[in-house]
Formats: sequence, C-alpha cells, structure tokens
Amino acid sequence: WGSPSSTFAPLNKKLLSPTQISRRASTEQVITMIEKELLSAALSATSEGVIIATVRHDNKPDRIIYGNRAFEKIIGFDNASIINHKYNLLERLSKNTPVTEDEIVKAITAGKSIQCIRKSQTKSGDYFWHELSISPVLDESGTLTHIIGVLHNINERIHYQEKIEQQNLLLKRKNQQLDELASHDFLTTLYNRRFFDRELTRLCAFHQRYQIPLSLAFFDIDYFKQYNDYYGHNAGDRALRLVAEKINQHFSREADICARYGGEEFVVLSASDSNEATFLKHVEAVRLNIEQLAIPHKKSTSAKVITVSAGIYVAVPLRGMSPNYFTEEADHAMYQAKQLGRNRVAVARHIRMASG
Repeated sequence: WGSPSSTFAPLNKKLLSPTQISRRASTEQVITMIEKELLSAALSATSEGVIIATVRHDNKPDRIIYGNRAFEKIIGFDNASIINHKYNLLERLSKNTPVTEDEIVKAITAGKSIQCIRKSQTKSGDYFWHELSISPVLDESGTLTHIIGVLHNINERIHYQEKIEQQNLLLKRKNQQLDELASHDFLTTLYNRRFFDRELTRLCAFHQRYQIPLSLAFFDIDYFKQYNDYYGHNAGDRALRLVAEKINQHFSREADICARYGGEEFVVLSASDSNEATFLKHVEAVRLNIEQLAIPHKKSTSAKVITVSAGIYVAVPLRGMSPNYFTEEADHAMYQAKQLGRNRVAVARHIRMASG
C-alpha cells in the first residue's frame, strides 16, 4: 500500500493553529468588508439610479431597502424618505404605465429582466423621462429574494427626439406648402395645368379600365383681353379670382378637379358626373352664376357684364386614346359656343346650347 505519507501526499498539510484560524477569518472578513465598501462606492459613484427592493411571497415587489445617490438625485427624494417605503412609490410617480405589476412579476419569476420607458414626476413636480430596467436577485438556492432596478435619465434624448420630430413636422409642412405651390395656381388657388394634366392621364387610365364615363368642361372668359386692356390688370386679376371661385363652388366634391388651364381658361374634370345631361346642367349653372356676378364689361359685344363660354365632353376613354383628346374635344366645343354667340355651353359633337 506504500507509506501513508506518500499515498496521501496531496492532503498531507499541517493543521492550522487556533491563532492562524482566527487570522484567516479576520482576513476573509476584511476582504468581505473591502468588497462591500467597493460595491457601495461604485453604486454611489454611478450616474445611474439604483434601487433594491424586497419581494413578497407572491413575487410582487414589496419594500425599498436601498437607493443610491443618483436615484435620490433623479427623483428628488432623500434616502430617509424612500427606505422601507413601498415599491409602488415608483408607480405613483409615473405618469404612464408601459408595464404592469403583473408583467413585472411574470418576468422576474421567470428569472428575466424587464425594461420600459417612463415619464415620472420628481418630488418638486418636474417631469423627467427615464429607462427603467428591473432584474431579479436570487439567493444561493435560486430563490427570488429581491429585485434591483436601474434608472437611466433619458431627458436629453427624449427632448432631442421631440426636437427632431418637430423639425420633421416643420419640414413636412414646408414640403406640403411647396407641393401646394407646385400644383396650384398662385392667383386663383385652383390647381394648375401641370397638376391637371397629370390627373387627367391617371383618371383616363382608370376609367378606361373600368369602362366608366369621364366628364370634362372647358371655360373661357369672353372678351377678356379687351376687359384687361380697358379696366387694367388689377381688375382683370380680380375678375379671374371671382370666376375661379364660382367654378370651384359648383365643383367642390372629392372627385372634382378644377384648374386654371392658362390665362383666362379654366377646366373641370369630374369623375362624379358620368351622365352628360347632369354634367351639362352643372356647367350651365356655373355659366349663369358668373353672369349674375354682374361684373361690368363695356367692351363685350355679347353682354354688358363678364360672361363665359364653355364646352363639355363626356365619354368612356377608349383603349389607346390620348388623354389630350378629352381637352381637345371640350376645347373644340367651347369654340363652337363662341362662334354661336358666346355666353353659352356647347356639347362636343352635338352643339347643344344653353344661351343666356
């Protein structure tokens, strides 16, 4: 078997004397004390708020037993006010509830951490945003005994995000204004020709696909050049705005598009009025209302006031048909109305008139 000393060589150590045992115990206590002091110093030095709370038998957070300096500074309460206080102090300070107590219990019971962003109120009544991370603390047997919460003040980040959001909103509004300027006529505030042409192309394709009639009206102010020359451009601009307003009043539905086509010309594109007779009735009402504005026009030979001539075209777009065909037909009908004496509405190919 060999000698005892050689067989048990690895275990053959001298027994410690009582004095040595005492010294070793003292050393371990010193190490433990140093570790505790180091941990305490680290928790005091960190800028993150740290709290520790006990848990009840049902794993719900119970009482706060520790809060570091940063935590005191963040919420404005001193340690004497929070130690042994119910954990729901944090809930009462919070102005939003991103996670419920049941969600916290579910997470820590499963040994997991849970995070949320909260808006809370300090003792002085000021609001602040913070990230809160709650983690379980287990003993050597794996039993949940405490929770530790870490608060990170994110006021600057939230305020920065809010500033960026405000700047984005302002930029969006400016872009919308630019879009408005790009798609609207400055003088009359109606859509401009560029926008009208784009929508005409889109609607022609849609109506051709579903075989739905599309209606277009072309308006022109009678003897407008003579009016401008006699009354001046300021009066001419005012007349254009009043005429545009009357057109827009009659065709104000979502499916109607009113635009200034150029100079004294206006167009209306309607996806609502698929019936020619109904559309003609609306256009005629516009013509009559403009005449009833009674804007004096001494240089007109068709009436003593400003009037308009109009042409309409109602049809289902044919496959391969150019969108311009609609404006050309309505424009042709409008010139027919002028040839027949002005201040009237003509229907493309039929030359039906509604004279004043």
